[in-house]
Amino acid sequence: MSTRRLDWTLANRGAGTRKAVQKAIKAGRVSVDGQAQTDPKFKVSDAQIIVFDGIEIGVLPLLLIWHKPIDVVCTMRDPFGRSDLSGAIPESFQGRFHPVGRLDRDTSGLLLFSRSGPLTQWFLHPKRSVRRWYTAVVDGLPSNALVKQLAEGVETSLGTFPAQVHTLSGNEVILSVTEGKHRMVRRLLANCGHPVLDLHRFRYGPIELGDLKTEHVRPITELEMASLAEMGAPI
Repeated sequence: MSTRRLDWTLANRGAGTRKAVQKAIKAGRVSVDGQAQTDPKFKVSDAQIIVFDGIEIGVLPLLLIWHKPIDVVCTMRDPFGRSDLSGAIPESFQGRFHPVGRLDRDTSGLLLFSRSGPLTQWFLHPKRSVRRWYTAVVDGLPSNALVKQLAEGVETSLGTFPAQVHTLSGNEVILSVTEGKHRMVRRLLANCGHPVLDLHRFRYGPIELGDLKTEHVRPITELEMASLAEMGAPI
């Protein structure tokens, strides 16, 4: 198991700035596995228990799952004053996590926040074909012809892309794609004659939104981490 300096670990977990935690360590305010530790360079692993001023400082999750509402733009600070991602995750996590891709302003659902650049790239790179699942409410009543059209690939201004339809029910379509081009699901369905009225992402790879309430956030679970590892994600 890899190890890191104690001061780096505490700063990375949100306990304070590097300078502040170094001072605290030297003052005897930090213990590792029950033993006081005054050397900021002391090496620790994620398996060890670190306590700072009586509070256990746990390992930050690699990913956070947030339920995005509509009318939120996927940027951390919007220069036009629109609702953005600045308040999406707890303040102690801000500056350490970044959004994995985007959802359109008028799309709701699952948005991932990552603290790992390689993991973010793994999710986003087209070569990885990480599937995104959506529920779309469309104009008109789609038939099995839509299933065939999407499976064969639909031409858009960004290129030709396929989508897999999993369920058709009235004007509701559950489908998935393996790329996240700008408004791609909306373009595909509109070009098949069924403009999207409402779009919601409920799954990204093995990670599902489940019953997470709108604007709530949760850390990735161990089971989801194991599923990502099986898919070859860099975790």
